[in-house]
Amino acid sequence: MDFQDILNDAPTHIKKEFIYRSHKKGSLIIHPHEQNNYLYILTTGMAEVYRQSYEGAMLSLYIYDSYSCFGEIEIFNEKVKTLGVIAKQNCETIAIHKTKVYEWMKIDFNFNLYIMKQLASKLTSSSDTTAKLSLLTVKDRILLSIHNHYKIGDLDNLTKQILSSEVCAPIRSLNRSIAQCINEGLISYKNKKFAITSIEEIEKYLEIFI
Repeated sequence: MDFQDILNDAPTHIKKEFIYRSHKKGSLIIHPHEQNNYLYILTTGMAEVYRQSYEGAMLSLYIYDSYSCFGEIEIFNEKVKTLGVIAKQNCETIAIHKTKVYEWMKIDFNFNLYIMKQLASKLTSSSDTTAKLSLLTVKDRILLSIHNHYKIGDLDNLTKQILSSEVCAPIRSLNRSIAQCINEGLISYKNKKFAITSIEEIEKYLEIFI
Protein backbone atom coordinates (compact mmCIF):
# COMPACT_ATOMS: atom_id res chain seq x y z
CA MET A 1 0.00 0.00 0.00
CA ASP A 2 1.66 3.27 -1.09
CA PHE A 3 1.50 6.49 0.86
CA GLN A 4 -1.00 8.15 -1.48
CA ASP A 5 -3.45 5.31 -0.81
CA ILE A 6 -2.81 5.58 2.93
CA LEU A 7 -3.51 9.32 2.75
CA ASN A 8 -6.68 8.83 0.73
CA ASP A 9 -7.91 6.26 3.27
CA ALA A 10 -7.28 8.50 6.28
CA PRO A 11 -10.23 8.63 8.72
CA THR A 12 -12.69 11.41 7.96
CA HIS A 13 -12.21 13.12 11.33
CA ILE A 14 -8.44 13.21 10.70
CA LYS A 15 -8.87 14.63 7.20
CA LYS A 16 -10.92 17.47 8.65
CA GLU A 17 -7.80 18.60 10.49
CA PHE A 18 -5.61 18.72 7.37
CA ILE A 19 -4.05 22.16 6.72
CA TYR A 20 -3.41 22.74 3.01
CA ARG A 21 -0.53 25.04 2.04
CA SER A 22 1.21 26.22 -1.15
CA HIS A 23 4.92 27.07 -1.37
CA LYS A 24 6.71 28.92 -4.17
CA LYS A 25 9.91 27.55 -5.65
CA GLY A 26 12.90 28.59 -3.55
CA SER A 27 10.88 29.33 -0.41
CA LEU A 28 11.40 27.64 2.94
CA ILE A 29 8.68 25.18 3.91
CA ILE A 30 10.27 24.69 7.33
CA HIS A 31 12.81 27.13 8.76
CA PRO A 32 15.86 25.55 10.41
CA HIS A 33 15.82 25.39 14.22
CA GLU A 34 12.18 26.51 14.51
CA GLN A 35 9.76 24.63 16.76
CA ASN A 36 7.86 22.15 14.63
CA ASN A 37 4.71 20.40 15.83
CA TYR A 38 3.48 19.23 12.43
CA LEU A 39 3.92 16.34 10.05
CA TYR A 40 4.17 17.66 6.49
CA ILE A 41 2.95 15.61 3.55
CA LEU A 42 4.23 16.80 0.17
CA THR A 43 1.46 16.24 -2.38
CA THR A 44 2.86 18.20 -5.34
CA GLY A 45 6.38 19.25 -6.34
CA MET A 46 9.85 18.51 -4.98
CA ALA A 47 11.51 19.64 -1.74
CA GLU A 48 15.02 19.34 -0.34
CA VAL A 49 16.31 19.11 3.22
CA TYR A 50 19.63 20.64 4.27
CA ARG A 51 21.78 19.80 7.22
CA GLN A 52 24.70 21.76 8.65
CA SER A 53 27.61 19.79 10.04
CA TYR A 54 29.40 20.66 13.28
CA GLU A 55 32.07 22.16 11.03
CA GLY A 56 29.53 24.41 9.34
CA ALA A 57 29.30 22.65 5.97
CA MET A 58 25.88 22.64 4.33
CA LEU A 59 24.84 19.31 2.88
CA SER A 60 21.76 18.19 1.02
CA LEU A 61 20.29 15.44 3.19
CA TYR A 62 17.06 14.33 1.53
CA ILE A 63 15.12 14.95 -1.66
CA TYR A 64 11.36 14.58 -1.35
CA ASP A 65 9.00 13.88 -4.23
CA SER A 66 5.21 13.94 -4.29
CA TYR A 67 3.54 11.85 -1.61
CA SER A 68 6.36 11.72 0.86
CA CYS A 69 6.51 13.28 4.30
CA PHE A 70 8.85 15.17 6.59
CA GLY A 71 8.80 16.63 10.09
CA GLU A 72 8.07 13.28 11.74
CA ILE A 73 11.34 13.16 13.69
CA GLU A 74 10.66 16.43 15.52
CA ILE A 75 7.14 15.49 16.57
CA PHE A 76 8.54 12.45 18.41
CA ASN A 77 11.56 14.20 19.90
CA GLU A 78 11.30 17.89 20.77
CA LYS A 79 15.05 18.06 21.48
CA VAL A 80 15.92 17.38 17.83
CA LYS A 81 16.90 20.50 15.91
CA THR A 82 14.57 21.16 13.00
CA LEU A 83 16.23 21.02 9.58
CA GLY A 84 15.51 23.55 6.84
CA VAL A 85 13.24 22.32 4.05
CA ILE A 86 13.32 24.22 0.74
CA ALA A 87 10.83 23.99 -2.13
CA LYS A 88 12.83 23.05 -5.22
CA GLN A 89 9.67 23.48 -7.31
CA ASN A 90 6.28 25.03 -6.60
CA CYS A 91 4.94 22.72 -3.90
CA GLU A 92 1.73 21.87 -2.11
CA THR A 93 1.70 20.31 1.33
CA ILE A 94 -0.69 19.04 3.95
CA ALA A 95 0.27 19.85 7.55
CA ILE A 96 -1.10 17.69 10.35
CA HIS A 97 -0.66 18.57 14.01
CA LYS A 98 1.21 15.94 16.02
CA THR A 99 -1.79 15.18 18.25
CA LYS A 100 -3.73 14.10 15.15
CA VAL A 101 -0.71 12.15 13.86
CA TYR A 102 -0.64 10.16 17.12
CA GLU A 103 -4.37 9.55 16.86
CA TRP A 104 -4.09 8.41 13.25
CA MET A 105 -1.25 6.03 14.14
CA LYS A 106 -3.38 4.40 16.84
CA ILE A 107 -6.17 3.46 14.45
CA ASP A 108 -4.35 2.82 11.15
CA PHE A 109 -1.66 0.10 11.06
CA ASN A 110 -0.54 0.97 7.50
CA PHE A 111 0.06 4.62 8.43
CA ASN A 112 1.83 3.57 11.61
CA LEU A 113 4.07 1.17 9.65
CA TYR A 114 4.88 3.85 7.07
CA ILE A 115 6.00 6.31 9.77
CA MET A 116 8.18 3.66 11.45
CA LYS A 117 9.85 2.84 8.12
CA GLN A 118 10.51 6.54 7.51
CA LEU A 119 12.18 6.95 10.90
CA ALA A 120 14.36 3.86 10.37
CA SER A 121 15.39 5.00 6.88
CA LYS A 122 16.37 8.49 8.03
CA LEU A 123 18.35 7.15 10.96
CA THR A 124 20.48 5.08 8.59
CA SER A 125 20.86 7.91 6.07
CA SER A 126 21.82 10.40 8.78
CA SER A 127 24.58 8.11 10.06
CA ASP A 128 26.01 7.74 6.55
CA THR A 129 25.93 11.51 6.03
CA THR A 130 27.71 12.21 9.32
CA ALA A 131 30.49 9.82 8.31
CA LYS A 132 30.93 11.65 4.99
CA LEU A 133 30.99 15.07 6.65
CA SER A 134 33.83 14.07 8.95
CA LEU A 135 36.09 13.55 5.91
CA LEU A 136 35.45 16.88 4.17
CA THR A 137 38.33 19.22 3.35
CA VAL A 138 38.06 23.03 3.45
CA LYS A 139 37.75 22.97 -0.36
CA ASP A 140 34.91 20.42 -0.13
CA ARG A 141 33.07 22.52 2.43
CA ILE A 142 33.51 25.71 0.39
CA LEU A 143 32.09 24.12 -2.75
CA LEU A 144 29.20 22.56 -0.82
CA SER A 145 28.35 25.92 0.74
CA ILE A 146 28.58 27.82 -2.56
CA HIS A 147 26.51 25.13 -4.29
CA ASN A 148 23.88 25.36 -1.56
CA HIS A 149 23.64 29.16 -1.82
CA TYR A 150 23.42 28.85 -5.60
CA LYS A 151 20.53 26.38 -5.37
CA ILE A 152 18.49 28.52 -2.98
CA GLY A 153 19.19 31.64 -5.04
CA ASP A 154 21.15 33.82 -2.62
CA LEU A 155 24.72 33.41 -3.88
CA ASP A 156 24.91 37.20 -4.42
CA ASN A 157 24.61 37.66 -0.66
CA LEU A 158 27.44 35.29 0.21
CA THR A 159 30.53 37.07 1.59
CA LYS A 160 33.89 35.65 2.62
CA GLN A 161 32.98 36.34 6.23
CA ILE A 162 29.76 34.32 5.95
CA LEU A 163 31.55 31.56 4.07
CA SER A 164 34.32 31.46 6.69
CA SER A 165 31.69 31.00 9.40
CA GLU A 166 29.81 28.30 7.47
CA VAL A 167 32.87 26.19 6.69
CA CYS A 168 34.58 26.90 10.03
CA ALA A 169 37.88 27.94 8.47
CA PRO A 170 40.00 31.08 9.06
CA ILE A 171 40.18 33.62 6.23
CA ARG A 172 43.79 32.71 5.34
CA SER A 173 42.91 29.04 4.88
CA LEU A 174 39.68 30.05 3.11
CA ASN A 175 41.57 32.24 0.63
CA ARG A 176 43.95 29.42 -0.28
CA SER A 177 41.10 27.04 -1.04
CA ILE A 178 39.13 29.72 -2.91
CA ALA A 179 42.20 30.39 -5.09
CA GLN A 180 42.46 26.66 -5.78
CA CYS A 181 38.79 26.50 -6.84
CA ILE A 182 39.28 29.55 -9.09
CA ASN A 183 42.39 28.03 -10.70
CA GLU A 184 40.46 24.84 -11.39
CA GLY A 185 37.75 26.84 -13.18
CA LEU A 186 34.99 25.96 -10.70
CA ILE A 187 34.16 29.41 -9.34
CA SER A 188 35.08 33.09 -9.73
CA TYR A 189 35.35 35.90 -7.19
CA LYS A 190 35.12 39.46 -8.49
CA ASN A 191 33.99 42.69 -6.83
CA LYS A 192 33.46 40.73 -3.60
CA LYS A 193 30.91 38.48 -5.33
CA PHE A 194 31.09 34.73 -5.82
CA ALA A 195 29.92 33.15 -9.07
CA ILE A 196 29.89 29.60 -10.33
CA THR A 197 31.94 29.14 -13.50
CA SER A 198 30.74 25.61 -14.22
CA ILE A 199 27.81 24.15 -12.30
CA GLU A 200 28.36 20.86 -14.14
CA GLU A 201 31.96 20.57 -12.93
CA ILE A 202 31.03 21.49 -9.36
CA GLU A 203 28.22 18.92 -9.24
CA LYS A 204 30.54 16.34 -10.76
CA TYR A 205 33.08 17.10 -8.01
CA LEU A 206 30.40 16.98 -5.31
CA GLU A 207 28.49 13.98 -6.63
CA ILE A 208 29.46 11.81 -3.65
CA PHE A 209 28.10 14.43 -1.24
CA ILE A 210 24.88 15.68 -2.93
